[in-house]
Amino acid sequence: MVSDATDDADSRPDAATDSPLAARWLALDRGWQALALGITVVGAHLAGQAAGLF
Repeated sequence: MVSDATDDADSRPDAATDSPLAARWLALDRGWQALALGITVVGAHLAGQAAGLF
């Protein structure tokens, strides 16, 4: 079976972990990343609606 290169921790560039925020983001499982991104998008949409932008 061939492994997926995107799942290897070594395939990530080291420059992306210079920031503590980036390091924490990359340490998260992809499911948690998707959930956090979805909540952020919904929150931004709701804030835009409250401000009358959308």
